[in-house]
Amino acid sequence: MPDSSTLAEWGLPGLFLVAVMAGSVLPAPSEAVLAALIYGGVQPAWTVAVATVGNVLGAITVYLLGRWVARGGGGPVGRWVQRRRAREGPRLERAQARLATWGAPVLLLAWLPVVGDVFVLAAGLVGMRWAPFVAFVTLGKALRYLFVALSVAAASQAGISP
Repeated sequence: MPDSSTLAEWGLPGLFLVAVMAGSVLPAPSEAVLAALIYGGVQPAWTVAVATVGNVLGAITVYLLGRWVARGGGGPVGRWVQRRRAREGPRLERAQARLATWGAPVLLLAWLPVVGDVFVLAAGLVGMRWAPFVAFVTLGKALRYLFVALSVAAASQAGISP
């Protein structure tokens, strides 16, 4: 994967690409690209919108993967999920228990590294309804990117450079 400075040179399409990857199971520096674009003069509102849409689309792939496996999906991807399920067993069980207790609002934490992916996968495995899933994942991810964008914009205004 290209580094964050190359992705920043790609502009908003680069941010979208890295945000999709970061929303899936691939680690990617979406916050760094967002910050670089804001320091480069792109409007923070555009970066937040593009990063949020990309990151939610990435999360939807993990959710759909969980739904597919829950319905008996197999093949290499299904075996990978089953291995991850075995490795993440206790964490995945706790995530499913939290989803059962707290429901969709737990997905406000979908932006967290590792744990967020587990919550999203668990939502797919338990068959969470589509609308609450998308609403809470979008809200959580948007708030995270908004916080990053506002922090970078404030640092930029204060004359703090990267």
